[in-house]
Amino acid sequence: MLLACVVLSAFLVILRTIALIASPYQIDYGEGLMLDGALRIRHAQPLYPNPFGFPVVLHVYGPVAYAVAAAVLPAGAPSFAAGRLLIVACSIALSLVLGIVLRRLTSSWWIGLSFGMLLLTLPAFRFWFYLLRADVIGVLFSMIGIALYLLSERYWYWSIPFFGLALFCKYSLLAAPVAVFAHLILNRKLKRGVVFILGLGVAAILAFLVLQAKTDGWFVFHMFSTHPDRYSLMQFIAGGALVAASAPVVTALAVWCAAQDFHGARGFAPIYLAVSTVSALTAGKLGSTTNHFVEWMVACCLCAGLGYSLLLSKYAAKAAPLTALLSASILIGVVAQNRPSQQPSRELAQCNDAYRFVSNSGSSRVLSETLGPLLVAGKPILISDPFVYGQFDKRGLWPNRNIEDLVNQQYFDLIVMSREPAEVKALGSDVWSESLAGAIGRSYRTVDRFTCRGSEVMLEPVSPDRAH
Repeated sequence: MLLACVVLSAFLVILRTIALIASPYQIDYGEGLMLDGALRIRHAQPLYPNPFGFPVVLHVYGPVAYAVAAAVLPAGAPSFAAGRLLIVACSIALSLVLGIVLRRLTSSWWIGLSFGMLLLTLPAFRFWFYLLRADVIGVLFSMIGIALYLLSERYWYWSIPFFGLALFCKYSLLAAPVAVFAHLILNRKLKRGVVFILGLGVAAILAFLVLQAKTDGWFVFHMFSTHPDRYSLMQFIAGGALVAASAPVVTALAVWCAAQDFHGARGFAPIYLAVSTVSALTAGKLGSTTNHFVEWMVACCLCAGLGYSLLLSKYAAKAAPLTALLSASILIGVVAQNRPSQQPSRELAQCNDAYRFVSNSGSSRVLSETLGPLLVAGKPILISDPFVYGQFDKRGLWPNRNIEDLVNQQYFDLIVMSREPAEVKALGSDVWSESLAGAIGRSYRTVDRFTCRGSEVMLEPVSPDRAH
């Protein structure tokens, strides 16, 4: 019954996602950033140049994530659909590898498949199931590393390069290698633990030094200095509570499993859940959201599968009601989230018109809050991460005022924003500083508005006599 409910739920998730995958418009802010980085790799442009020139190029993820995305772009052309199909494939592969690990640890294929595919149905995971982001790519590499470590006594060391690939997708994906090292030490495999940590450390340092040399020393800035946004512990707690509460039965089963006294290979799961909880603290940054809990959700499914297996073997009488409760919670969650009102399509209703407006502008000097319209139109990206730039600007950390000077000179022929400059000044914005919004308000006027996420307001210079 559980496997049937999970398979049906996963099918409903995929069915609802098809239209969103095919959408030619940017759905999530991070999609534009990923596609821009992938295109730069595909066109042999520097990924991590000096960010303080113009155009402003900022990339916050490791090169592996961008390279994987670049590999699927058809003929090197921008394609959100191709990138989303990649993430769907990675998500399904992630669930299958998780299922294989659970099958080996529980000796049950149906438990492995049930709790592996369960990941795809989790309400919080569904947000990232198809969006072109770095998280799922990196977590898949981590999960392959975990599988090699747990399932291959002879070839466990092959896990090291996969953990390295995960770190160079997104360096916050430390939970899996830290859990492996902790598991080795706790099981008194000190020699293997030393080999593991030295192997991963040396590989990471060598890759880091090569990237530093290839980027004239700017790689470290892009990775570690592009997060000036504030940190909030309450944001982390709220995000974690939302993720846990969205699948309460799975969370409760995972926590119950982690509280048991496991030894050997099984003991890895509780360690992984604990460490991934700590690594998810990065969700407290202003620009972060539930994507920082993707690895925690994987660990949660791993622990829940082991807990379910333990329940069947030791408390068989309680298995039937738990199965019914778990199955019902999965189906109810999927059906509720499949409602049209829960889909982002409403916010994209006029994106066709908005993207056409940008494409028809006939200018290459377009400043946009979201990169999607520029990428689709084949226009130059003048600020590759407006959020990061805006956070630097708001805190007075950017070394020059080039962008604001260009706005005052009416250099840009079109500016694309999500809100009117006056509204930004009054209510604040995570992207535009107050001074930059004021400059836009003085030098530009609104010429059109659309219902299109991130591209609602189109502004052109107030005067035709502009200095270029």
